Amino acid sequence: GNLDREEFLRALRAGGAVPSGIDVDEAFSRANGRVDLTVYQTTLSELLKKRPTAEALRDSFRGMAHDVRGQGWVMDIEKLVYLTRTFGDALSDEEVEALLGYAGPDRDGTVDIDKLARNLLPPLPPRDAR
Repeated sequence: GNLDREEFLRALRAGGAVPSGIDVDEAFSRANGRVDLTVYQTTLSELLKKRPTAEALRDSFRGMAHDVRGQGWVMDIEKLVYLTRTFGDALSDEEVEALLGYAGPDRDGTVDIDKLARNLLPPLPPRDAR
């Protein structure tokens, strides 16, 4: 059978990819809305090649964070929420809640950027499971 857009997105994420909305829309469009196993495998392979590392993700956040007395980079929760709703694929309220769960904000209202970057990227499933 074929996957609809949301099923396709969930399957790509389960396969370890970190697709943007544009990635999903383009692949869905190329397949004329008929996403079968072949389209899924091809798209997943393409997306895994451009999957960011935790280090690259952390470095992208550092431009908007500040160092706390040499003990690590942090970002205010309000800034993180603003960025997720303003730039790129805007997140829904539910997605922002999930992001904050990954981020594990501290009692000062800041997020540890290293922890966030590590937690945002799902571990890759075993190669034979993709």
